[in-house]
Amino acid sequence: MHAYNLFRRKGEADLFCAVPEDIPVPAFVTPEAWEFGCSLDIQALSGFDAAAAEISARANGFYLFHSAL
Repeated sequence: MHAYNLFRRKGEADLFCAVPEDIPVPAFVTPEAWEFGCSLDIQALSGFDAAAAEISARANGFYLFHSAL
């Protein structure tokens, strides 16, 4: 399992972008639009779809999801 850097979209409290720590943050994740949340192991998130995150991160370098953390 990967550790991810978690970013929250400003103005949309339930929209997140998870980026594996070993992959550069995508260009669309800017300080104006996103805020860094934390760095965590994906198993620490309740209800996080780890399989979808792994597939998306492998293909895109990030995983976008809605959550009610």
